[in-house]
Amino acid sequence: MTSLFHGSAICDVDAEGNVTVPEFLADALAADNADLVVAKHDTDACLVGYGRERLSELHARTERRRQAEEDRGEDARKHYHRMRRTFGLADRMPHGDNKIRIPAVMRHLGKIDRLALFVGAGDSFEIWNPDLALQSDDAMFRELAAFRLRARRDNHNTKGVQ
Repeated sequence: MTSLFHGSAICDVDAEGNVTVPEFLADALAADNADLVVAKHDTDACLVGYGRERLSELHARTERRRQAEEDRGEDARKHYHRMRRTFGLADRMPHGDNKIRIPAVMRHLGKIDRLALFVGAGDSFEIWNPDLALQSDDAMFRELAAFRLRARRDNHNTKGVQ
């Protein structure tokens, strides 16, 4: 994808994993019209989404690491674990008509239930269970998650008062 993802939003997730695309994500998708992949994040308790063309870049990166590890005489199992995490813990994320569908296995791995916090991360975006985002070791990110949840709650309360 040529667009960079920036912004954040809390979204409702239905039982099939359908989500109305947040505005910041819709802008990038409209510009690129790319197939999306969603995967378990390498280090954080979330999912990561990116354009399908990034798979080639990820493969090249893992091959460079494999070669470097092989040159150092390291155990090859490390490489296969990495390949499995990179490609086996990933799935296509269908999108269209201002909706995306987070596949069931990805919702399970990311512990995504009825709400998802979408966060731009440059060439990718993250999908968080908001409760897990509130437990992040990044204080500013925790504050963002708390703000988005508060704003959503306040918006729902305002609609109920009318």
